Amino acid sequence: MKKYVLSVVSMFAMAGCAPTQVHLPVTFDQAGAKELMAPGTNKITGAIKFEPDKGHIFAYPDTFVTCEGNEVTLIPYTDYAREWALKFYGKPVTNIAYKLTNRSKRLVFDDFDKFMAVTRKTQCDENGNFAFEHVANGDFLVMAKVVWKGRDEEMYNFAFAPEDIDEEDGTVIKKISLKGNETLTLNGPWP
Repeated sequence: MKKYVLSVVSMFAMAGCAPTQVHLPVTFDQAGAKELMAPGTNKITGAIKFEPDKGHIFAYPDTFVTCEGNEVTLIPYTDYAREWALKFYGKPVTNIAYKLTNRSKRLVFDDFDKFMAVTRKTQCDENGNFAFEHVANGDFLVMAKVVWKGRDEEMYNFAFAPEDIDEEDGTVIKKISLKGNETLTLNGPWP
């Protein structure tokens, strides 16, 4: 009897971890995305390393948000990108949105690999700075993998196991528009 109950509990626990397949109402337009990703005359720079103020959701004492050492992705804003962002972030991305990775279901989107293949990626440096050069005119999403960290991380690494650090990870995304030799600086505010 105990084995049966344990097996049923294990089965439901594993079912909760299974990814959810998502079918979007539009198909991925690879040609349109490639056109937006052609070399252009615009530049995007930015920094994601900040302390949330008390008006933000992650306003725990001594907390900061950073993309330090993580990937930043430039996504052409196509119909597919709009619908993907709506489903992934749970709301239209008209300016900025965020999502915590560890607290959400894993979603698998149709054509997602093709979608990500027509993007550009860069890394944030140790200060959270990033840049994209030679960007075409048009609308884009800038998505960064970020970590919410407590400033007591060094003490935790010294005195406790790394898994004891109160840390969240996820992504922030921002919709932008570029035209005509523009240099756009994205320094926040981030969520």
